[in-house]
Amino acid sequence: MECEEDTYHSDAFHKKQHNLKWERVQHSSDEERYHQSSFYKWFVIRSMSPGRTVAILFMAIVFAELLLFAGNINGGMSLHFLILISMPFLVVVIRNRQGIHALQALMLLPLLRLINVSMPVSEASLLMFIAVYVPLLVPVYLLIRHQGLTDVQLGVSYKHIVFYIPLAIIAGVILGTGEYFIVGSGYVIPGLSELFILIFASIVFFYVGLMEELIFRSLIQVKLEGLFGMAPGLLAASLLFGVMHSISGEVIEMTYIFAVGIILGYMFQRTRSLPLVATAHGVANVVLFVVLPLVLL
Repeated sequence: MECEEDTYHSDAFHKKQHNLKWERVQHSSDEERYHQSSFYKWFVIRSMSPGRTVAILFMAIVFAELLLFAGNINGGMSLHFLILISMPFLVVVIRNRQGIHALQALMLLPLLRLINVSMPVSEASLLMFIAVYVPLLVPVYLLIRHQGLTDVQLGVSYKHIVFYIPLAIIAGVILGTGEYFIVGSGYVIPGLSELFILIFASIVFFYVGLMEELIFRSLIQVKLEGLFGMAPGLLAASLLFGVMHSISGEVIEMTYIFAVGIILGYMFQRTRSLPLVATAHGVANVVLFVVLPLVLL
């Protein structure tokens, strides 16, 4: 009888030990999986830091524009499309407000190019400005509302405007004249009425200049400055400003626009005045597309 009890207790003891070992193995496996999962998450987060992610997206946009410049329309447009649809994944991965806001600002450029290329070709090339920038009003407005940007953050300030306006006019005349004689103006439409010329001059002054400066200076440059610093942010935004003119297929034009972007970007950096750079840009457009073609041709 005692022998049977001892055997019973021994079997119960071994069974308990076996269960404890099994629980320990299961627990250890779960811990290993948890630590392994944490390592993968840490690796992804480290490899996809906000600055690195934005830099990769920046280089992808530049490369897409260079493909367009080389005549590879399908390759360039496909890359721009991939950049757009990658946005949800990138937002989930980095989870950083500053990085996400920079990504959202950069996403306007592939959208701009997709709208630009999708528009029907017209001999009235100047009218393409309206067709391209009107649809962009919606995403720009939604981005500003989503990020909660104030007038001050966008640079909508009229402080020192009496001093800035003459400066903007002088800068615009110089930049527009320089582009006309260095690059040339391919947007001359002969036989236009004076009313149409006035309307078009108003559009390129008030609308095109304002939209481009809002996108490249108030949104993109400011976000890149916050991530990479003042000088790198200025140069990066100016480079994007230059390569986004790749569709014309002229190296000299992209180079000149890059230089113009540095000048306008530096003016914005020093003053944080959107009216200043928008006026300078608008005057340059009027000089380039309206005044000099009418006077010299």
